[in-house]
Amino acid sequence: MKSRILLVDDDLAFNGLLGAALEEEGYEVVQVYNLAQAKKQISEEIFDCLILDVRLPDGSGLEILPEASANTPVIVVSAHGDINTAIEAVRNGAFNFLEKPFDLTHALLEVKRAIEFSEVSRERDNLAEMVVAEPPVEILGNSKSVIRMKETIEMIAPKKVTVLLEGESGTGKEVVARTIHQKSGRKKFVPINCGAIPENLFESELFGYEKGAFTGAMNSKPGLIEESHRGTLFLDEISEMPLPMQVKLLRVLETSSSQRLGGTNSRKLDLRVIAATNRDLEIAVAEGVFRSDLFYRLNVVRLKIDPLRERREDIPLLISHFLPTLCDELGMKRISKVPEEFTESMKDYDWPGNVRELRNRLLSILAVNGTLKSLSRSTTPERKQVLEDDFRFEEVSLDELERRYIYWLIERNEGNKTRVAKILGISKSTLYEKLKRWNIFESNNNSP
Repeated sequence: MKSRILLVDDDLAFNGLLGAALEEEGYEVVQVYNLAQAKKQISEEIFDCLILDVRLPDGSGLEILPEASANTPVIVVSAHGDINTAIEAVRNGAFNFLEKPFDLTHALLEVKRAIEFSEVSRERDNLAEMVVAEPPVEILGNSKSVIRMKETIEMIAPKKVTVLLEGESGTGKEVVARTIHQKSGRKKFVPINCGAIPENLFESELFGYEKGAFTGAMNSKPGLIEESHRGTLFLDEISEMPLPMQVKLLRVLETSSSQRLGGTNSRKLDLRVIAATNRDLEIAVAEGVFRSDLFYRLNVVRLKIDPLRERREDIPLLISHFLPTLCDELGMKRISKVPEEFTESMKDYDWPGNVRELRNRLLSILAVNGTLKSLSRSTTPERKQVLEDDFRFEEVSLDELERRYIYWLIERNEGNKTRVAKILGISKSTLYEKLKRWNIFESNNNSP
């Protein structure tokens, strides 16, 4: 990818000469001729270096130095340069100062140094942000499907391609998304749960807004899409995004830009999009609830995450991974060895809630039983049969299967909806909405 340079000078001959030399060196050059044009370009696009004349027809180039140099190295040039101007420019954040007329070879060398400095700074910032904000994640499993997925991730992570993750609830789609992000070297990971944002707040949350855009907009606010600049935007439950927002997201993907609510300027973005769904988007397209053009935009690299029942050989590794953390959470002594009979009993169950259910089931067993010996007794074949009886997988809709599973969890947790919501990894309000829709809200309304 070519490095991009913004050249700001009202001298047309100078612009033409330096611009041509930079393009010969392989750079992409954008030329503007006054302060207003420069401000507009900086607000809308991303550059790797800015070459800025001090004296412009509509003001001093030094006006935009603090803002421009925050993310981009700036080389200031002037035909009227003196030591005071140079000192002021550097104080305001300039990378270097060149006085006209200057040697073209020297100028090209300074541009190269500025871009190299920019790249090193970004890499340093990326690493620092990853260390502080992103604890390392790991995809656990030795099954063939997991090994294939890991190999695919290694290939696609460094490339800025859109990824669509498909898998049942609880299979670990966000873990996969974070793994791709961490291996990409990009900056911030910005997760958005499309099923958790009220429809009337969707646009302002995703795209942000300018001051005065609506009643109560006292200040400007960047949206989540804008915050993911130079990072990864993770759109979980993408199938729940309202159709009007799908149109706006499609435009972001097509133009690599975003416009705030109430704004007039679009901001250029460098972002990588990863979307996830537990639904078949092709069916959603056929049903008219998901746009086909957006589906094709998202479906560049498609990764299917298998349910736990199709990779039972990964269960022992997952148990070994979860147990130390769960013991620490409960203030228990760590368990050194997992009895084989316990592992086998766990492998026999189908885990409709997948890895999330496995983790929470382990937490429940440890909290109630406390030791592996009693934990093993709690998972006898009789218990296994009870579990299987609760989930007979005849041909039923996904909605009906979800209803049965949630009802089963409520029964097993003695009506404690706070605990059930935690097991499911959803908010309590989302759980109540589901119960109300299924008309089982009242029958279990005697609990937290």
